[in-house]
Amino acid sequence: MKKISVIAVAALVMLAIAPNAPIVGSATAQQMSNNCDPSDHLDGSTMAMAKQKFAAAGYAQLHDFVKGCDNYWHAHGMKDGSPVNVVLSPQGDVMTEGN
Repeated sequence: MKKISVIAVAALVMLAIAPNAPIVGSATAQQMSNNCDPSDHLDGSTMAMAKQKFAAAGYAQLHDFVKGCDNYWHAHGMKDGSPVNVVLSPQGDVMTEGN
C-alpha cells in the first residue's frame, strides 16, 4: 500500500510541476529533441519509409538515421562497397551527402 501511495504522490507532483505540458506524439517529441523551432512543420515521414527509399536507391547497411527540422532524413551506409553519408529529401530524392 505504501508503494502505491509513493507512486500516486510522484504522479501528482509531476502534474503540479508541469500542468500545461503537452502530451506529444513521436514526431513532435523528435522535433523537440532536435531543437527544432516550434513553428517548424515535421511531415509524417518515418524512419522505415526513409530506409526503404535508401535501399531502393542501392544503399545498404544503413544506420544512425536522423530526421532534420527541414524534413530531410540523414543516414550512414554503404554503396558499391564504400561507406557513404546519404540524405533523403522531403520530395523523395535520395542523394549522397555532400553532392
